[in-house]
Amino acid sequence: MQPDRASGAQKEFGGNLKETAGNLLGKQDWSHEGRAQKAEGQAEQEAAKAQNRAEANAESLKGKVKQTFGAVTGNDSKECEGRAERAKADVKQ
Repeated sequence: MQPDRASGAQKEFGGNLKETAGNLLGKQDWSHEGRAQKAEGQAEQEAAKAQNRAEANAESLKGKVKQTFGAVTGNDSKECEGRAERAKADVKQ
């Protein structure tokens, strides 16, 4: 399963609710389950962020290659495409 920030946030929120309910009602098992669920959600969010950064870095590199190729060959169109791809990757990071 691919890490997903929204899914991770949902798990974290649900874990917070379960942990709080467990603490309020004196249910240790709910509290422990909630903490575990919250940690799982946070980990999923961090994994999704790392995946997004890796994809953005790959896109930036691809743009740099295209930009350099365009500059070396005098192809202004390719150079502009490369710059645009790099800018798009920078926004993702």
